[in-house]
Amino acid sequence: MHTQERIEEILQSLRPAFSREAAFEWLVIMVWGILLCNRAPAITSYLNAVGLSEFYYNHALHWFHAKSWSVKTLSHRWHRWLSVHNNVKRLKDQLVYVGDGIKVPKEGRKMPLVKKLHQESDNVTKPEWIRGHYFGAISLLLQSGNSLLAVPVTFEIQDGIEKVDDNSPSLVDKMSGLCLDYINAGSYVILDAYFASKALIKELRSHSIHLITRVKINTVARDPLPPSPLKRGPGKPAKWGKRLELRTLFNDSDSLTTESLSLYGKKQSLSYRTVDSHWDSPENLVRFVLVLWSDGKQIILLSTDLNLSGPEIIMAYSWRFKIEVTFRTLIEILSGFGYRFWMKNMVRSSRGPKNINLKDYSEPEQFKIIEKIEAFERFVNLNALVLGILQVLSLEMPEAIWKGFSGWFRTVYSSGYPSEQVVRLTLLQAGPSILAKSPPSLLLTKFLHAKESFMHTAIQRRTG
Repeated sequence: MHTQERIEEILQSLRPAFSREAAFEWLVIMVWGILLCNRAPAITSYLNAVGLSEFYYNHALHWFHAKSWSVKTLSHRWHRWLSVHNNVKRLKDQLVYVGDGIKVPKEGRKMPLVKKLHQESDNVTKPEWIRGHYFGAISLLLQSGNSLLAVPVTFEIQDGIEKVDDNSPSLVDKMSGLCLDYINAGSYVILDAYFASKALIKELRSHSIHLITRVKINTVARDPLPPSPLKRGPGKPAKWGKRLELRTLFNDSDSLTTESLSLYGKKQSLSYRTVDSHWDSPENLVRFVLVLWSDGKQIILLSTDLNLSGPEIIMAYSWRFKIEVTFRTLIEILSGFGYRFWMKNMVRSSRGPKNINLKDYSEPEQFKIIEKIEAFERFVNLNALVLGILQVLSLEMPEAIWKGFSGWFRTVYSSGYPSEQVVRLTLLQAGPSILAKSPPSLLLTKFLHAKESFMHTAIQRRTG
């Protein structure tokens, strides 16, 4: 099977996400436009890449605002296809997801939900404050050989609207909701320390989803309650055991087990200790793993699955970094956050914008704002889908990709699998033959011929 045939086979599986055939046709065209684009990323560039003229610009622009499909429906269909893939990564025979948030700089002053965001990072090249959008993301881990990839499932804007009251969902609550929307029961989700919340654990437990995360170094747990005495004293029975400051357990070096694990691409020696205690609930235990790195750094990991060993939890948490690689790849290779949709009638925001209050807008304006937010998410998720296709091709067809790649590298990838950039460059090189010599049975060929015929007919009607 050729790469273009495999791409269209994947796209064909997404057809049920669209209520109209025309909307699905535009998905195929836009995906190929992104894959074959060799200019600055934009809708114009995507159309040029597949040979469509400016006649179709407004048609393509309308597709990002059309009612015949939604991000959620497309993401669920894409997730359903990914979750049964042969290369899906499993832990204890269960799927493994990674979730995180990303702050995207946006200077547009007529873009809804753009707000002033604080960036906490050790990277000195990042400014402390930016204007932009905050996206929450979920990815599914796929692996073949030594290549482990976090394939994006969905992106969602989760900040920028004023809270109605104290019960309004926080970013942690919204990440919890995203997990519940997509993650299958029994699966594992790996989250950063920012999302280590007792409320989130409670929600995930109610849906039989296991959490692996990192907690603060000053976390206090509770020992299990001792057996109840035969004769109970006055007062209410205790719900919690004694306080346990987890950080103090590092002082007992004899209780730590030293082991060498393959983490972040290399062998590392570390010491660890597992402790089962209460944290989020007096009824349920969680497993803490105290990790002492060779350089003296101390971290504490948490797992709601008590059947995982210390090394398994440490190894699983190291996979969390894969979503950071996915974010970087989406930005640097596809410019997946490069959307430029404005609201002409929107009042220009300030230089330090805050959350907007929807009550300040009329119902038609609220509808326009929600429609524009959907357009932002559609652009990002479209590029995320393209990135996922590139990752799947890398794992499924490495030999065909390397065979079609005309460049060279001074160093070879240790995994032996091509990167997403190599896959894309291979497709770019084959672009002319894909567009000119592809069989009529391919979706792209069929849809482009239909668009060309429609354009000629429309022009003849105008001039006639």
